[in-house]
Amino acid sequence: MIPRPFPFRHGKEDNAEDNATYKSTASSTSDTNHTPTEYDASPVDTMTVKRLLMAAGNLPLELADMIVDQAEYWPCSSVTADYSNLPRKVLGIRGAGNDGNKFLLRTDPLGLSRWTPPNHDSWRSTQALPHKLGRELGSDRFQEFVEEPPPVSEHPVRKVVFNIRSSDQGWGGEPNDHGSYRHSWTWFDAGLERFDAEAQCDENCPSYSAEEGKGKDGHICSCAVWPVWPAVASSEGNEGAANPPRYDHDLLPTADHKIQANKVAKQGIQQHHIVWRWNDDVDPNSSAAEELERNGRGKATGNGEFVRSMKLGDIITVWGRARFGGWENRVEKVEIKVYWAV
Repeated sequence: MIPRPFPFRHGKEDNAEDNATYKSTASSTSDTNHTPTEYDASPVDTMTVKRLLMAAGNLPLELADMIVDQAEYWPCSSVTADYSNLPRKVLGIRGAGNDGNKFLLRTDPLGLSRWTPPNHDSWRSTQALPHKLGRELGSDRFQEFVEEPPPVSEHPVRKVVFNIRSSDQGWGGEPNDHGSYRHSWTWFDAGLERFDAEAQCDENCPSYSAEEGKGKDGHICSCAVWPVWPAVASSEGNEGAANPPRYDHDLLPTADHKIQANKVAKQGIQQHHIVWRWNDDVDPNSSAAEELERNGRGKATGNGEFVRSMKLGDIITVWGRARFGGWENRVEKVEIKVYWAV
């Protein structure tokens, strides 16, 4: 359905994104300053519980793993972007023109508790350059950045949680859609990034070494992070010359990446709590998938494929979307929490 056009109501521009607050929490035994409102286990915590179960109950490791999985007592890392201190108390993403695709934040590389980017704020808030991912960096290259105990398998992620506080512009659209997710043109997508094995630092990189032309001391540099999704496209320009690569953002929501839409013309910020699990098994063509869609999610986000495919070093991103004149995605806060097995 084509959205009904209506005039755009201009608000104060959001030029002060550098005033946004970004916070990261890694479950690590070395994290002594974190005081969470709810306890997030570290890898050592999880292994301690496994050993206690095995010792007290004379249980084999396989059964201890099943108990820990059932209790969801996994290590967790989280990252938050908070825009409530901007002039409008929200970050506005407008559907008109070329402003409807906004990178919001990324997680730390999965399982790499000992890896740190050169600049934390830039790492959280700046989208990766649109390069096509070539040869992925092998997991053996990550081992020095993994805190003991290591992830349990090549695909260790068990759960991803998205907590989003947002709304649309609070008016417009078709009256029959008001208060529902039908024909909502403001939403959020989950992206994926990985380290490219052949990426080279340049002089603009904080870790650049002029002698070696790469990160100092063999450090895995943040400039080697390239997108898996959104896709990257390149095209020919005038006289057959290649244009620079660019992100190829879909006009409409994609069923396997859409985290959550905003309710149509609903006044006030809404809270959405979305959980993707490794053992989700909702067929995208089923009635259960249609129920996900009615609740503002992508029909293909309930099959667990995104979570099960994640590997050591993988990075989740969140993109805010808005489409068509007059629509605005007003984002107050976004949090990603990643849980993995050890």
